[in-house]
Amino acid sequence: MNAQTQKLKKAVEIAGTDLVFRDVAINDDTPSGAQIAHAAGFTPDDNVFVLQLRDDEQLEDVRAVEAVSLSDGRRFIIAANDRSFRFALNGNAMDWPGRFITAPTLRKLGGISNDKVIYLEKSDEADRLLAEDDIVDLDEPGVESFREGKDRSKEQTVHVKHLGELETATFKVAETATLQGIWDRAYAELDSSRDPRDVLQAVVNGQPVNLMDHLNLSLIEAQNMDLCKKKFEIAARTGGA
Repeated sequence: MNAQTQKLKKAVEIAGTDLVFRDVAINDDTPSGAQIAHAAGFTPDDNVFVLQLRDDEQLEDVRAVEAVSLSDGRRFIIAANDRSFRFALNGNAMDWPGRFITAPTLRKLGGISNDKVIYLEKSDEADRLLAEDDIVDLDEPGVESFREGKDRSKEQTVHVKHLGELETATFKVAETATLQGIWDRAYAELDSSRDPRDVLQAVVNGQPVNLMDHLNLSLIEAQNMDLCKKKFEIAARTGGA
């Protein structure tokens, strides 16, 4: 029994960027980053990042020669990469050993419950509500900042067709997302720039419905008013200057 207790005392949990943890035995209560990587099966030539997911939900980089206390947390994330990517979650700066990150991963890292939404904060447009299958590229200019939001709303899949470019973006949004937010999101999904002549319209029973006077409505509000369903178009304004 004593040997089993000692083994459990030295156990740590190791995961990759998928955050699927497995138990690994280690013979030190204050292991170094190199010791942790070795226990997980990596060699010094693998060039890995070791991160400690602390009990206070902080994510700390552990250098190869740096010793950490297992009393601060027994979970470690290890990934082979030549660099890390910095982001912020609820105001806390974190380094991540992968270029991409998802809402489920952010939930696990920040201890955010499944009934809460997560936003990618934007400085020049409305914050982007992340769908659960969204993949965020952390290699974009600047430091991506995420925040926890209110209780999660139901999501719908919408389709926005750019009539000028003949391209369609399909993405998930919350029912509480505004039509303005959907319009803004469509340009990002299409990797397209807004033209001053652009207007947003819906397709209802095969006919276009101009939405420019209703952009402050939420998707569900507009649907309840029969202004739209799930198909939208970006069209060029006609008539006038």
